[in-house]
Amino acid sequence: ALIGFYVFNFQFSSAALPSAYNLHEGDLISAIFSDDPDVYIVNEHGYKRLFLNPEIFKFYSHLGGFASVKLVTPEVRDAFPTVGLFRNCEDNDQKVYGFESDDEDEGRLRWINTSGEQAIKDDPNFFKKVFCINQKEFDWYKKGKELKSVIEVPQYQRATPATPAIPA
Repeated sequence: ALIGFYVFNFQFSSAALPSAYNLHEGDLISAIFSDDPDVYIVNEHGYKRLFLNPEIFKFYSHLGGFASVKLVTPEVRDAFPTVGLFRNCEDNDQKVYGFESDDEDEGRLRWINTSGEQAIKDDPNFFKKVFCINQKEFDWYKKGKELKSVIEVPQYQRATPATPAIPA
């Protein structure tokens, strides 16, 4: 699987500029020397989105596949907050969806039924975090119950494995 287990919680986060790490809009990255095999794409605003699994990654063959993935340190990967806000740009659909998952390689999209004005009040960087997806990916996801606020959108965070307690 391309993905690890993860948990979600909403938080505002600041992003680093990709140019500070010799990266650009559209670069694919993955952390070297890490137990995280995930592949992400970086946007110009310093946010990254996760390719949930290899099947979804294949929907974007124009990006060059695994040969185009730049290996970065975990610190560089983590300088870019991972977001799960998507819009189907192939259909020019203006609706923004929040990604939600409770499984390793599956998820659902939930329409954020709020105005753009309210979205910006809830998160001033909201529109900088929205990634375009294609029709194939949009269709791949199940659709979940709509969200009423940006604040309800889960924030991706990779979970770390629990450390077993050592008996005294």
